[in-house]
Amino acid sequence: MLVVGSFVAWALGLQTETIGSRFGGIPSELPSFTLPTIALSELPALTGPTLTIAFLCAIESLLCARVADSLTHDRHDPNQELMAQGIANVVSPLFGGMPATGTIARTVTNIRSGATSPVSGMVHAVTLLLILLVFAPLAAHVPLAVLSAILMFVAYNMGEWRAFKKLKHYSGVYCTVLLSTFVLTVVVDLTVAVQVGLILASLFFIYRVSSLTTFSPMTLKPEEQHAGIQAYHIYGSLFFAVVGKIDALLDPQRTPKVLVLDMHQTISIDTTALESLETLHQNLVRAGSYLIFCGLNPQALSLFKRSGFSGRLTAGQVQENFAQAIEQARIHVQEQTSPQHPNPQEPGSP
Repeated sequence: MLVVGSFVAWALGLQTETIGSRFGGIPSELPSFTLPTIALSELPALTGPTLTIAFLCAIESLLCARVADSLTHDRHDPNQELMAQGIANVVSPLFGGMPATGTIARTVTNIRSGATSPVSGMVHAVTLLLILLVFAPLAAHVPLAVLSAILMFVAYNMGEWRAFKKLKHYSGVYCTVLLSTFVLTVVVDLTVAVQVGLILASLFFIYRVSSLTTFSPMTLKPEEQHAGIQAYHIYGSLFFAVVGKIDALLDPQRTPKVLVLDMHQTISIDTTALESLETLHQNLVRAGSYLIFCGLNPQALSLFKRSGFSGRLTAGQVQENFAQAIEQARIHVQEQTSPQHPNPQEPGSP
């Protein structure tokens, strides 16, 4: 297309702007090594765009590699891909280059043309080098209209337009992120679109994970209920977005004598959720009640120990499974209601 379009423009004598007339041609020598000069005052303004471009390059390259894997039935090494790209993008600006990323359109074109190895990318690089060193005078006559047509064609092939037809099958969250990023890319700027897209995706992810975390009341025997024992099964992740659910476990008007939290399906706990659990424990202690944890995974146990929370619990307040936790709850209720007990209101007493 490039050769044919340039030949037609030359043969018909069309008065159209070319690379040479607009930019003065293409340099026919290798660029020189130059260290960039950046003032400290410019760093705050450059930080945001730099991180955005880095994230964009990484995402685009990994997506391109996944597409290539699906076409060639191969498997790429993500670490190797990102390390190579990072080194290239650090060295390239020293010679006047721009940040580069894996391109889906070019990769797919190479594969469909018969490419089966990274050698095709090397051939592409050598071809560009020959154009720079040998064919630069001829390239200066390429009309900008031809380049514009090629860029529009490439941009159209890069767009996943079929994804818009499938939007009706996806959730509103996915549609919001995709459409917001698409509109901001066209109307405002690519860096702004990526930043907004990442923020929206993070917020929606937090909302989604918090909605999946559930506190389900567990069915107990009548005598256990009459004894003032309550139990909840916690499923999901305990983090800052679900602390409200932890606080809602304790009803000031109906405080249980023993509260059992079955956490064998709790994936993880962060420090904010841990603080809420400590507050829950303190409120139960002040009310003369007892808190029992069971089924804690290694991550939760490690956090309990590192924060010192486990040191503020008695040995009976951490059990391996729900059956042992209920048995410990019965023992505690019996000890608290026993006439021989020295202080029935003292929480956490063995």
